[in-house]
Amino acid sequence: MSVLLYSRPEKGPGERLHAVIEAFVPKREIELLGTIQSLSDRLRGPTDDEDIAVLLAANRDELEELLSVSDFLSDLRVVLVLPDREDDTIAKGHTLGPRFLSYTDSNFIDVAAVLGKMLAATN
Repeated sequence: MSVLLYSRPEKGPGERLHAVIEAFVPKREIELLGTIQSLSDRLRGPTDDEDIAVLLAANRDELEELLSVSDFLSDLRVVLVLPDREDDTIAKGHTLGPRFLSYTDSNFIDVAAVLGKMLAATN
C-alpha cells in the first residue's frame, strides 16, 4: 500500500498537507509527486488496489491538469483537496471520483481522519 501525494513543492497548503500525512503514514509508504508529469508517469505504472491518491490542486489550473490524468485514477481511492468552494470547481473535482473532498484553506485534520479510516480498512 502506498499513499501517492501530488502536491507542488511550494510552501503553503502542500507543505501543511504533507506534514499531516506524515503524522499518520510511515514515510516509506508515501510517494511524493511534485509535477503532473511525475504523477502521470507513476499512475501509468503498476498500482495496488489498496493505494490511496491524495491530490492537492492549489489553484484551478492545477485542477485542470489533474483532470488530464483522471482515466488513470479509476482504480485508486482518491482524496482531493480543492482550491476553493465554487460550484464549478467542486463539480470538476467530482469528475475525478474522490472518496473525500477538502479545501486548501483547511487545517487538513479532516484529511487525516479519512486517511486513518482508509488505512485501518486495509489492515
